[in-house]
Amino acid sequence: MLRPLAAGALAVLLCSCAATSVKNTWKSPDSQQPVGKVAVLAIAHNGSVRKGFENRFATQLANAGTQAMVTYDTLSLPEIKQDKRTAADRILANGVDALLILRVVDTGTYYRESQPGGERYAGTITGFETMGWYDYYSVAFMNMSPTYGTLKQTVYLETSVYDLKTEKRLWSLLTKTVLEEHADGVAEADRLVPKIVAAMRKDGIVR
Repeated sequence: MLRPLAAGALAVLLCSCAATSVKNTWKSPDSQQPVGKVAVLAIAHNGSVRKGFENRFATQLANAGTQAMVTYDTLSLPEIKQDKRTAADRILANGVDALLILRVVDTGTYYRESQPGGERYAGTITGFETMGWYDYYSVAFMNMSPTYGTLKQTVYLETSVYDLKTEKRLWSLLTKTVLEEHADGVAEADRLVPKIVAAMRKDGIVR
């Protein structure tokens, strides 16, 4: 959960344009009512990326009527990894009932080349030099048509909500985001978080 992959993939979400879809959700049968105050934890070693996602979740949850707090100013990822129970107790001391964790579960990169026009070849001469003179020549042909490449990255994110007192998972959601290179801004992160919060409200996890 604390792999470097998480930092890189979440950082890409903050600097690329993308399309996000919800793949599936799961809810525990023990979760019968909305949780109270929620603490948000984004697994990203890049501090600004972690802050960006945690702030977005805290804002969206507050707008939906649920108290929420960030954790980047309370606990570092190494502290959480070293002693999870102590970390949970420190969060509980702030009157928190549940912990929302955002993490990367998988990524994939795809590269594709295309030629918009027909193939065009030009001759070129290559050879070997021996004793200061060329004694062998070969004629080769090079494809001179312009070639364009497109790079896409697929990121699967899991958002889970845990009851901090019982340590049981109450709810989880898996999203798939397709990222395109050379696109603008942080707009997808602004669209991703509201989608997740909307799914939480739909399933009755938060108000």
